[in-house]
Amino acid sequence: MSGYGIPYKDIGHCMSSASRRLAILTVREINELYGLPYFTDEERCIYFELSPPERDAVDAVQTDAAAVHMVLQLGYFKAKRQFFTYEPGTVCDDIRHITKRHFPGMDNVPIKALSKPTRLDQQQTILSLLSYRRCDGAAKAELELKARRIAMLSNQPITILRESLQYLENQRIVAPGYRFFQDLVSRVATGERRRITEMLEQAMTPAIEQQLAALLEAGESMYQISELKHEPQDFSYKALRQEVARRKIFQPLYEFARTFLASAALSNESVKYYASLVQFYTVYKLHRMATGTVRLYLLCFAHHRF
Repeated sequence: MSGYGIPYKDIGHCMSSASRRLAILTVREINELYGLPYFTDEERCIYFELSPPERDAVDAVQTDAAAVHMVLQLGYFKAKRQFFTYEPGTVCDDIRHITKRHFPGMDNVPIKALSKPTRLDQQQTILSLLSYRRCDGAAKAELELKARRIAMLSNQPITILRESLQYLENQRIVAPGYRFFQDLVSRVATGERRRITEMLEQAMTPAIEQQLAALLEAGESMYQISELKHEPQDFSYKALRQEVARRKIFQPLYEFARTFLASAALSNESVKYYASLVQFYTVYKLHRMATGTVRLYLLCFAHHRF
């Protein structure tokens, strides 16, 4: 999986306007994970190939039409590790390939949709053949624990999603739907951020609190944080003096952050992610966020920038 989502958006402000759920993937990426496969002729030869145990399972199906669906579901599962509900007319090229290859003489036999009980029975057979299992309540509870551990290493939503999917693949568990992951990632990422902000609230000194607040105060020309976002443009004397001045502002924040972030077990990946949000958001947006959240972002930015 590559190119997932928008990596530097904050989970608290990256909700789909339609569903108010966390927007992690683009429509195209969601379809790559959960959409019905569309095979080339070469891919059909690969995914609709049957091993001896698979051939035995297909032969055990009562009718040829149901056996065609068995091969179809099996091939789709091999490709996507997902099951699909489809109308035969939408997958006619795949059905034509299967009948020609595995059921000669059925070319003109109409293939109707499977009943739900038969479809579910076939899916269970496929899971057994490929040593997979569904993501039941116990598996989801284990997945949430894993996702919480991932969030401590990186609170970037796409990383939590990607690592969670990889965990399920390693455990040979069928991944739940995208909405489940939207809620899961939002929940664990928010929980991890809450853990850090609560620790920061306890560790904060009046001097550090005042310095962080000053970053969002307007000066003569612009907000201090807006000035501090800029990297030096060159190695001129003026640019270097400005950079030295910036470092004097950041140094006390950096010294505090270095100790605090280590005690909070915040990974470098998470520090970089939170710091990037200061670059991403305008001062107006930062002012509208919860105080504890903004302090965390600014502290990580000061640490990373220094």
